[in-house]
Amino acid sequence: MSELPPQDPSTADDQRDTDTGGALAIHAPPESANDETIPVEVTGLTPGEQVTFTAELCAHDGVTWRSEATFTADEDGTVALAVHAPDDGSYDGVEPMGWYWSMTAADDGTRFPAVSDEPTVEVELRATAGDRSASRTITRQVYDGGVTAHPVDHDDVVGTLYEPPGEGPHPAVLDLHGSAGRLSDSTAKALANEGYATLAIDYFGEGEPIPDEHRRVPLSYFDTAVDWLGDQPGVREGPVGLVGASRGAELALLLGARRDWVGAVVSYAGSAIMWDTPSGEPAWTDDGEPVPHVVADPAPGASVEKGLTDEQVERATVHVDETDGPVLLLSGGDDEVWQSRYLSNIAMDRLTEVDFPHRFAHHTYDGVGHFIGRPYCPMTGVGPADRAKATAHAAADSWPRAKAFLADGLGKTDEPGEQ
Repeated sequence: MSELPPQDPSTADDQRDTDTGGALAIHAPPESANDETIPVEVTGLTPGEQVTFTAELCAHDGVTWRSEATFTADEDGTVALAVHAPDDGSYDGVEPMGWYWSMTAADDGTRFPAVSDEPTVEVELRATAGDRSASRTITRQVYDGGVTAHPVDHDDVVGTLYEPPGEGPHPAVLDLHGSAGRLSDSTAKALANEGYATLAIDYFGEGEPIPDEHRRVPLSYFDTAVDWLGDQPGVREGPVGLVGASRGAELALLLGARRDWVGAVVSYAGSAIMWDTPSGEPAWTDDGEPVPHVVADPAPGASVEKGLTDEQVERATVHVDETDGPVLLLSGGDDEVWQSRYLSNIAMDRLTEVDFPHRFAHHTYDGVGHFIGRPYCPMTGVGPADRAKATAHAAADSWPRAKAFLADGLGKTDEPGEQ
């Protein structure tokens, strides 16, 4: 991961700053990592004066995202977004990065911003107080520009390998998508930015030999992918990390239990219970046999799990305690797709009962649904304001934990410990 130089938040003389009256100014680091909290201040106000603060970005697909909030200046004529709550606007309460995660799209049909197509995205900050205004454009680094993408050149594997900049070899991670298929490679790029050679692997969808829909995916497919990874000069030999979301997290827990090449598992809104697919066929096979699973009609939902018998749960629960590495479980308390809190607790109970020798934890977040994501992208696509705020907090809390668990399991020593 490339390190951005330390920034002085008090500096407001960037050449892109424009003041149209008085000493009104916006202070913010000109460059920062996209998962980094930054200080933003407005100065030059009179005590008690109101100021409207807006933030706007143009995503890589051309859609504009914008937030707006009104503040009252303190006795020093300053508004510090890290300590002052807005009087009104896109978010409420003291939210240092609320100006970012509360952005909404000008296009009502767009749920999440396309900000991972390019390494950076620019955000225009503007403060308006009466007839005075100031603006400042800052740059958020989504991932290092030195991250490279290589389509898999193996006839039996579909995906793209994202490699970090700099000399390798780098520890490897598989990025496992959910039941909607490969919607984005943003997670893979973010992991490559952290120093991991990350394979965004497709296990259904377009291309041979994967099925066109989620059904009967052989675990041997991932063995082939890991063998291919091991032949790449920029990939380090050794255990492989798994990061999955939804059905991809279910898969991550399954592979962790059944494959000795797995060194760490990060499960976003996953399930320790194996399920069938909407087609009615098994989701996963191993050695040609369906992995034991629950048949849900029509599909696992927000309440179906509570109707399962103990026998069904025991038969379809993956032996997560056989994973040879740390396991991190992340879930939302208001998951509307399936009860990921309950389904992750099943894994947690099993790990606790056997005195699991590796690091393990379950972090679950009230008010959060099926999506958690990474900081600090706009989160308004997940639902109402309270849901967006809770999800933004969950993303900010969980991402450092995910990085720490991967570092622990894969022998990468430059991440601080998180439980």
